[in-house]
Amino acid sequence: MDKWMASPFKELGSDNIMLSSPNGNMLWTGDPEVINQIAGQGTKFVKPVELFTFFDTYGPNMQTSKGDDWRSHRKIVAPAIGPHSNSAMWQAALQESKKLLASLLKKEHAVITHMKDHMSEISLHCITKSLFDKELEYETTQIFPTPELPSKRLGFVEAMFTTIDKLGIIDSIPQALRELIPFKVIKRADKAYWDLHSYIVDMCDKAAAMDAENPKTTDMTIMDTLIAATRPESAEKHGKVMSRDNLIGNVFFFLLSGHGTAGNTLGFLMFLLAVRPDIQSQLQAHLDVQLGDKPVETWTVNDDFMHLYNGYTGSVLKEAMRLYNVVEFIPRRCTTDTSVTDLSGTQFVVPKNTLCLLNFTAAFRHPDIWPAKPNCNDRTGRYHPMLDFDPRRWDLYGDKITKPSDVGFRTYFPFGLGARACLGKSLGSIMMVGVLAAVFKHHSLELVAPRAIREEAAKIGAGEEWIQSRTYDWALKMLMDEVECNLLIELRKELPLCLVPRKPH
Repeated sequence: MDKWMASPFKELGSDNIMLSSPNGNMLWTGDPEVINQIAGQGTKFVKPVELFTFFDTYGPNMQTSKGDDWRSHRKIVAPAIGPHSNSAMWQAALQESKKLLASLLKKEHAVITHMKDHMSEISLHCITKSLFDKELEYETTQIFPTPELPSKRLGFVEAMFTTIDKLGIIDSIPQALRELIPFKVIKRADKAYWDLHSYIVDMCDKAAAMDAENPKTTDMTIMDTLIAATRPESAEKHGKVMSRDNLIGNVFFFLLSGHGTAGNTLGFLMFLLAVRPDIQSQLQAHLDVQLGDKPVETWTVNDDFMHLYNGYTGSVLKEAMRLYNVVEFIPRRCTTDTSVTDLSGTQFVVPKNTLCLLNFTAAFRHPDIWPAKPNCNDRTGRYHPMLDFDPRRWDLYGDKITKPSDVGFRTYFPFGLGARACLGKSLGSIMMVGVLAAVFKHHSLELVAPRAIREEAAKIGAGEEWIQSRTYDWALKMLMDEVECNLLIELRKELPLCLVPRKPH
């Protein structure tokens, strides 16, 4: 885990590391000020879209477009982000949380062994429901993934998750060759790819038929805006008419990028709150004060979300995204020799064609800006972000994460920076706060002791207090050693948890 935190910068005594080779220069920076300057100069530091070709799996899309083409994409989807989509996402988060909780609580005190998958799935459900008008059934609460490939289509969720997991296979092995290779893993990847393609085509065809019958011009979803861009008049309005391949590629991109980041963040939040019952109790106290005994159906985005986000619940989310921001870094390529100034006031020149890796993880743990609180080392003496998790630190900053200041945009930017920052920032925050509120208002999460610890306790005659202490240490170790960065920063293994109803208060 340390390899993608601040330790390399600490060891070298600099927040900016320049690597030079015959193939070119690379700047690795964890300096928030340098990151701001690079991300804020869109013409001098451009997104190297050639590094994101895997997003083109189903066709060209907004992620891999650039220049005028990217601006056209942005203009096309912008009408889908607004008050109507905020309300739709809020309601989706509450309704999907209710469905997931009902499924998980079928067995009293059931152990949850796939919390990470559940959180990714609920994020996918919220996105398909609010942005694409598609309802999904929960699959990860059943036997998941399916042990044998069915003759019919895989479920939507399994097709999506498998395609993402096997993108390396899909992207590197040509389709015609995949069909001939008998290995099960390649067969599963190929089937998932085509099943998901089939689902996306169905979604597009349904939306196109509805648009032909009754074209929408207001309160448009992402799908509505994409379909509208396929109309001939889009050439004059947006500078392009979206092709069929472009339409399918964009649907895949929004499904992938939207649920992956939010799902991973929610997964880490669930683990954080189970490991830190003190913070979980404070979160529940804030939910009790803000929401009272109001039925969940009456919670609103304009009232309840804003109060939750601007209070302790929002601080829990912000602190989780600071410590476990799931996007390790974003790349930019320098188009001309450019001078930048670091936090200490020192200027240096970034040479033309330098690949810049903007390390968000290191920036969000910069010791001069985000000092670790006392007693945040585990029993082995290692710094541990779970023990540094302190939502109250956000009381010092108030609303500065939404207003530029010494602390704020310039040191905390979990949704990216510059013109290509995440378009769905507000939707992601609404979804995650909604899920947090819906889950923890009436339920709690607890760590579950693994069988090995209970067996060891039985051998030595240890009691429940010893078991809980060992389970806590085991969870901390896993949440340090089993975290890795692939496309996103995520936990490689599942940490078993128990979801229990809260006692009356």
